[in-house]
Parts: sequence; C-alpha cells; structure tokens
Amino acid sequence: MVLIAVAPRPVHRYGMRYARSEDQVSEDKKINDGDYQADISYRDQPLSETDISEMVDRENWNLKNPATEVTIVKNLRETELIPREYRNTKARFMKLTGERRLQPHLSELPPLGKSTNHRHTTEAVLYIIKGEGYSNIGYDDEPLQRIDWEEGDLLGIPLWAWHQHINTSETETVRYLAIQDTFMVKAMGLHQIERHPDQ
Repeated sequence: MVLIAVAPRPVHRYGMRYARSEDQVSEDKKINDGDYQADISYRDQPLSETDISEMVDRENWNLKNPATEVTIVKNLRETELIPREYRNTKARFMKLTGERRLQPHLSELPPLGKSTNHRHTTEAVLYIIKGEGYSNIGYDDEPLQRIDWEEGDLLGIPLWAWHQHINTSETETVRYLAIQDTFMVKAMGLHQIERHPDQ
C-alpha cells in the first residue's frame, strides 16, 4: 500500500448563506419522563446566488433521475448508469437504507473523458472501481496538484477545492464510487456546487 501525504490546507470561508433562525428545532412534543422529541422542519435548499452555480442543473437532473433506494448495490462495475450531461459523465445516485447523512453515487467517464471542473461544500471520498487517470485539485490562486490514480485507489477531495477528473485511456471507461455527506449538508442549508468559471 502506498500512502501519499498532501500538505494541510488553510481553512477557507465559503461565502454562502446559513440556515435562517426560524429553522429552529421545536420542542413541543413531551413524552414520558419529561424527555423531548425534536421536530425539525427544513425549508427547501436555497440555490447558490453566484453565476457559476451548478445547483439548478443538479436539481433538475435529480428530479428526472431520483436516487435509487436500496439496501445493497450488487456489482458496482456493471450497475447501469444514466447520462449526466452537465458534468460530462454518466451517473447513478443512491440512498442506502437508513442513511441520513451520507449519499453515494457512481460516476463513469468515457475514454479520454474529463469531468466538469467544479467544487462543493460536501466532503467527498472516491473509490476507483475501474480504469486509471488523474485528478487536478486546488484552491483559488494556488497551483493545481495532479493526483494520479488507478483501479483500487481511494481519493479524498478537500472541502470546497476545485477538482476535475480525467480518464487517460483511449479505449476504456473509468468508473468510481463517490461518497459524500450530502444529506447532512443539505439539512444544514449549506449545500452549494459551483462550476469553474473557465468551464
């Protein structure tokens, strides 16, 4: 096993709106010995106010292709995926039984394909299921780092860092499993995705 250390990044401010104060927990359901059960009422996730937001494209795609609700996904190498044009990939989002914080999705890049350069307020780890290539990762005003990967590798995407995935094969697809804390970040009112201005 080879571990690659990357220097820690400074904490960045995201410049997004936080949940409003009226999105508070209400404690009006008393049960048995004075314990309380909280009711949490979340509003719809606000869209980014920037010109480079990818939220509208994502939400429209998700409405047409809702997450598959399952307990187990068999054979990630052959699971059928759906074209996701705005990201230059194919994908399938999943909601595993009982999950309230994490959302996995499968993505696939065609031969010599490149995903859209983007960033998001969710944490993400990628497991490379098949293929090989590299990712360019970096923050504003910093040089991009090239991280090479191949089947069997696990890749972490730093929070709010620009990143783009590139398939280096002329004949084979790349497929990876991404796991993000999407459900939790959306519930907090902090979910944002931006497409790089050069895209």
